[in-house]
Amino acid sequence: MNKDIITTRSDKSQIFDYNNPLFYCFRDRHFIRPGITTYIPEHWHEDIEYFYVLDGCIEFMVNGKQIHLDKGEGICVNSKRIHSNWSNKGSYCEFLCLVIHPSYMCASDYIEQRYVSPILAAGCNDYILLKQDNWTKKIIDELLNLFDENKDPKTLELEIIEASFKCLRLMHEHIDFSTAKQAVPIHASTFKSMMSFIQDHYMDKISLEDIAFSGNVGKTLCAKIFKRYVAKTPGDYLISYRITKSMELLTGSDLSVTDIAFQTGFTSGSHYTKTFREMVGCTPTEYRNTNPGIGAYAQHYEHAV
Repeated sequence: MNKDIITTRSDKSQIFDYNNPLFYCFRDRHFIRPGITTYIPEHWHEDIEYFYVLDGCIEFMVNGKQIHLDKGEGICVNSKRIHSNWSNKGSYCEFLCLVIHPSYMCASDYIEQRYVSPILAAGCNDYILLKQDNWTKKIIDELLNLFDENKDPKTLELEIIEASFKCLRLMHEHIDFSTAKQAVPIHASTFKSMMSFIQDHYMDKISLEDIAFSGNVGKTLCAKIFKRYVAKTPGDYLISYRITKSMELLTGSDLSVTDIAFQTGFTSGSHYTKTFREMVGCTPTEYRNTNPGIGAYAQHYEHAV
């Protein structure tokens, strides 16, 4: 039986499969090849995520805000923010990803309250863009250093914690968190409920009414909330998620294309193949035959659209 790649807590926040289960950090260098559109679906986690583009480009969405990242640019996504990323058809991306749990920066109650909690607060920055021409270059340098191939593995975990404290210090040196407040996202919990409903029932026949009911809102507000957070209609999000789950089965099972179509909520194999080609740029069979592996980064999320 296939295991879901995104494992979650009861609130549907992601539980990372860390490189070392005893050290709450995920570190990976990944390459998205051209010609295949990839999509890491909306998710959130307690960890802070650092992402840096070595080559190519990629799109990010954080709490409904779309960010385009080119070579030499990156992003730091705050804890518990809804985010996703995807490549566009024909583009490619080589990137670094470091995810670390903020508990490692809470050396004492005082440090947590004085330096960590203000950054993680719901009204604080959802993300910080990392650029080569301002103070965030120092964060990029820390990230690049952690991916040095000559890094001594015996002290790597200590260097990751050290780098996290350096990044924390840089943020406090350059951002006044007493004034850097933003509006707390409206309907975030409602969106999470509706998104979780789709992720739990994508294989079934579900309607807009079902999705709206799961969030205890009307159909009109449901559509507005999805547009706010993912720039899609609820129906389009459902189809994207079905394609995402089908890719997991294409590369992780021996099921036929028709069986995968039915298992992921499509009414026929032909409809599934047509939709897959429109969204991914190839047929399911072509994708299966030319996708030998997706790398550690994508394995922590989903095979993607």
